Parts: sequence; structure tokens; C-alpha cells
Amino acid sequence: MPQRDTSLAPAQHVLSVVDLKTHFFTDAGVIKAVNGVTLSVDEGETLAIVGESGSGKSVTGLTVMRLLGRTTAKVVGGSIHFRGRNEENTDLLALSEKAMSRIRGHDIAMIFQDPMSSLNPVFTVGDQVAESLRVHKGLSKRGARLQAIELLRQVGISEPEKRVDAYPHELSGGMRQRVMIAVALACDPRLLIADEPTTALDVTIQAQIIDLLRKLQKELRMALIFVTHDLKLVKQIADHVAVMYASQVVEEGPVDQVLANPRHPYTRALLDCIPSRRDGDGNRRTLKPIPGTMPNPLSPPDGCRFHARCAYAQPECVAIEPELQVVEGKHVTRCIRWQELAL
Repeated sequence: MPQRDTSLAPAQHVLSVVDLKTHFFTDAGVIKAVNGVTLSVDEGETLAIVGESGSGKSVTGLTVMRLLGRTTAKVVGGSIHFRGRNEENTDLLALSEKAMSRIRGHDIAMIFQDPMSSLNPVFTVGDQVAESLRVHKGLSKRGARLQAIELLRQVGISEPEKRVDAYPHELSGGMRQRVMIAVALACDPRLLIADEPTTALDVTIQAQIIDLLRKLQKELRMALIFVTHDLKLVKQIADHVAVMYASQVVEEGPVDQVLANPRHPYTRALLDCIPSRRDGDGNRRTLKPIPGTMPNPLSPPDGCRFHARCAYAQPECVAIEPELQVVEGKHVTRCIRWQELAL
């Protein structure tokens, strides 16, 4: 069976991650949090990374941002190449921390999961939005404040002239998340990584944030990596999707292809967990929770890492660790029985 071609030049993508390996070295052993991940995203495109907690999706984003310095993590293999505004290709892993700090927050920005813990409680939201403008764009204090007000207006915060002087605890969860988006967008980044930005929000606010991100991405032509555990959101926002399980990408491809015809049992299991999903005849599907739990990251199982929870597992699934195989075009899967899983 044909294997995925990873020879495409990194400079052709805004971001190109090839065979990335990020390991945590602990007293109990080595946790291979990201183990051989290959991803790419282009200008104006949205790549969703989806999977259960502990799958490695957030660590992938933090590795790209080089924000694991105070942990026991170390990148032990692979490459991360970024194509900036000048179209030059930069190896992010080869940069010094000083050089990376000029890119982080300016060319590449990140929206974190919990705005209450990400925003500094002792500074106004206006000061926190203005900080990037002063550091990266050299604006005066007054100029940065005026631009911060405009950014707050752009992300849909009412009366931004008043809200600019508010502290995070004075705002609702949805408004705090909008502030985080304003902080991330302050310098018009070429790449935005959104790490589960709607997890703590109710459904109505969640929809507003998704619509806002789609609108802003279209206007700014950003490349967007959207990290989530919710496949319903993937269908709303993404062009491509990468499904991660136990530190590996197990299926990837165009959203329409992957969600309509999943070729990995884990992707199918995630879809079966959506209560409102319907079959081809319009009938509501029965919700099927995924049995078991994620494997111990200190001692992942042999063979396919999903085999213990998989309804399609055979003896060869335990003996053979599958490689990514091409299903069709850019649709790939890490399953030796993928041809039997057509809907």
C-alpha cells in the first residue's frame, strides 16, 4: 500500500511540521507526548487537530510556539519550518530564544484554553492588548491604547472605549476569550494557533467565537490551527483535519472526506460519540461511547495504539505498528484494515 509522501518542500507551506517528536523526561520514565507527527497548513487555511485529552494535540501547538522551556520536555526529532511575511523559510527549532521571541506573538500567535488563567489579573485588558503593539510594532503608549480599542471593537466587544480599562475579572467568560483573541491578533499574525478556545463557554458564546474566528481569518488570510476535542466544531471551521491518538496522527485529510468516510476506527468512534449525528437516511444514530481509556503514556501498547479499544482489532493489529497509508489524495490513515472500514 502506498505510504504518505512527506517530501514536499517546507517553504511551500506557512507551517510545515515533519516527523516531530517531543518527549517529557520524568522520574517515572519518558513520556513520548508527540511521536512522529507530520502536519502542514497554508495561507487562509484552517487545520483542525482533534482527539481526546492526552492525545498530544496541545503539546504539538506548544512545541510550535516553543513554549515548553520550563518543563522537562525536549524535542528529540523532526523539524518545524515557518514561512513568514517575507516568504523566507525559517527553521523554528534552530532559532535562539531571543530570535524566537521576535516571531512569537508577532508572526505566530496562540489563543489558550482558559482566558482567566492566561490574562494577568493585575493589568487592564487594554494594557494586555497594547503590550504586543508596543513590543513588536514600537507604538507609543497612546498609539497602542488607541489600537487596542480598535482591536476590542474588531473582536465584537461593545463599548471598547470603556472596556479597555476593565480588569479580566470584570468581564464575562465570552468577553475574556474575545480579549484573548484581540491579544493574539494585535500584530496581524501569519499563523494563529487556537488551543480549545471555546471549551469553557456555553453553546451560544461558542458559536459566536467560531463565527468571529472564521470572519477574522477570511479578512486577514491567516493560517489557522484549531485544536479541539469536538468534531462538530471541526465541521464548522476547518478545511483539513488531523485526528490524534496517543501522541500520533491516526487519520488526516480534507474535512469532508474524513468525516463522511472515516478510515480509522478511532475517527469513527469519535463520530459515534456525537449525539445529534444522523446516517445517510436522515435517521439519528445511536450514541456509542468509546470503551476503555487512553493507554498509559509511559508504556504505550505494541502494534496499533488503539487496538485495545477497537471493535475491528485482529491479532495482526497487536503485532504490527501501522504506518500512515494513502486512502485517496490527501486522505491518509494509520490502520492496516482501512479498506474494510468504508461506510
